[in-house]
Amino acid sequence: MRISQFQKYSQRENTVTNNILLMLSRLNDLKVEYYKSIIEKLSDGGQSYEPQANFSQQVGSKRGIIDGFIEVKASKIVIETKLSQRELIKKLTKYGDVFKKGVQNQLWHLSSNCYSDEDVELINNKLKQEYPETTIEFNNLLFLNLIENLEEIYEENVHDYELKLLYEDFRDYCYEARLVNDSAYKLLFVPTGFSYQWNKRHKMYFCPTTWHKQDFTYFGLYKSKSVRSISKVENIIEANFDFPNNNLDIISKNYTERQKERLNLALLDYGESQSGLKYYILPEEEFYVIDFKKESKGGIQGFRYKDLRHFIKEENFVHLENQNTEQIAEILNRKVWR
Repeated sequence: MRISQFQKYSQRENTVTNNILLMLSRLNDLKVEYYKSIIEKLSDGGQSYEPQANFSQQVGSKRGIIDGFIEVKASKIVIETKLSQRELIKKLTKYGDVFKKGVQNQLWHLSSNCYSDEDVELINNKLKQEYPETTIEFNNLLFLNLIENLEEIYEENVHDYELKLLYEDFRDYCYEARLVNDSAYKLLFVPTGFSYQWNKRHKMYFCPTTWHKQDFTYFGLYKSKSVRSISKVENIIEANFDFPNNNLDIISKNYTERQKERLNLALLDYGESQSGLKYYILPEEEFYVIDFKKESKGGIQGFRYKDLRHFIKEENFVHLENQNTEQIAEILNRKVWR
């Protein structure tokens, strides 16, 4: 197993903060443009961010034309990290005293539990009242925001293998450290390719046991730039199969006879011996065909997770919470994603 870039054995806030700073530092080391991009993506005000020197020539001024001009714009980012709670607003706004006039200032509150819109308005008003001469941008961030924006940068630069490792390590760290809890709204979808008809016919999918570590509620089959189905997972069974002898050796302890029968028939139909795999057994009835299209260029690089709250309007959240898969299927069938 490859060694992760991020410590995973403590939930203390200083460890979490250290790993966030490490991720941002590594991103900057890989390419300054990556670091610039994630700061701009996380910015609530959508401001441009200049973390490096700008080199110009023939710059106009009141006294004439300057031949060469190098400028480094001053900026400060203050990060207050909480695990699952929110910092006291009175304490949070005190951090504004480290900022200066004429500097691009950002105050981040980073947690798995963000402030309400009303609280954000209160914080911005207090910052203006307490530091009237200083412009401070307050960003109300979830750990999930870091993961999603880092994923976007990777998707824009899929050729960069070191960026891929950084994204995957940081994503896995955040989920394994329980900094993100979105499983009730999460869709896992997997590329199927030549096996799609088999997957669809038997309502089943298999992969190595080490894949798909995050918790999720919904499962989809992906083919030809579209998620083609959505369902829940009825069971996950680890098993080995000896095709010549029709011998199914189930390692998992919890399964029904019907699930065993379905798995055996599906593997006979597949026609190959297999070992070291886990099988996602999907419902026979509550399995919905959809066309949830990818609008950006290219296919997907392995399996993906999507937070369905990005695609379902606020008034429909109740369907997610009640896990109404049919209703979700109807909504996603009209949506696109990148």
